[in-house]
Amino acid sequence: MTFYPAPHSAEIPTTFIGLPVRPRPRYDRGMTKAAKITISLPPEQVEQAREAVARGEASSVSGYISAALAAVAPPTHGEDGDTLAAFAADLIAEDGEPSAEAYARADRLLAMSELD
Repeated sequence: MTFYPAPHSAEIPTTFIGLPVRPRPRYDRGMTKAAKITISLPPEQVEQAREAVARGEASSVSGYISAALAAVAPPTHGEDGDTLAAFAADLIAEDGEPSAEAYARADRLLAMSELD
C-alpha cells in the first residue's frame, strides 16, 4: 500500500497505482488577487460570454465579465489611492497639455524601443 503525503506537504505524488499523475493546474493563473463571487445572469449573457471565450476573445468567462466591467466602471484606485491616469491628469492640470513637440519626441523614443 502506498501512502501519499498530506496535502499541505511540499511533496506531490507523481504516480498513483503505477500510473503517472499530472498536477492539476490552478484555477486561473491570472486571477491570483481576485475575489471569487457568484452572480446571476440571463442565459443569453452567459452564452455571450462563453462564445467570446470560444472565439478566443477572452481567456475565461470571469475575464470577459471583468473586462466588461472595466469598460463601463470608473477606474478604481490602487493601494496608494492613486492611478496612472490620475497622475497624468494632475500633471496636465499643473503644466497644461503636452506640446506637439513633446508628443513627437515621445513617439520617437517609443519607436526606438519597439522590437523588430
